[in-house]
Amino acid sequence: MREQSMKIWDKASSSSPSTAWGSWLSAANPTLRDIHEYILIFSKGTFSRKNGNKRKNTSSKEEILELTKSVWTFPAESARKIGHPAPFPVELPYRLIQLYTYEGEVVLDPFIGSGQAAIAAVKTNRHYIGYDIDENYVKLAEKRIREFLIEFKSPKLFDFKNEESE
Repeated sequence: MREQSMKIWDKASSSSPSTAWGSWLSAANPTLRDIHEYILIFSKGTFSRKNGNKRKNTSSKEEILELTKSVWTFPAESARKIGHPAPFPVELPYRLIQLYTYEGEVVLDPFIGSGQAAIAAVKTNRHYIGYDIDENYVKLAEKRIREFLIEFKSPKLFDFKNEESE
């Protein structure tokens, strides 16, 4: 394995102003607050994917310009809202899926947790496989994916208007 690249997820826009009160305004035991996370990308050998089958890229030019930046800035996800102690936003796997896969490929998530990577896979027209050792997280992921699919596949008002004009 060799490190291909590294991204930094800057989640400062959503970080809490809280601190360890035992060190508040004191040099006794200051606790640093992590407002970013590292995303390490590895490959087996040199990362190069031939596209002999003419698989479809689904990123626009503007999106590719954003995805290839070394720092990504978007807010974190609320653990309380999602029902998982350490959720990441769908935007995180969405960006990685758009950058490293073609439409119709399979995304594997061996720690499905709340289903964020699976939701991103569906959103980008990829297939997904997900599992977890905690049955409660599998059930949570299944519920959230099901809810997302209902909303994602439901016709929108403009879909009806376009059908009427045809």
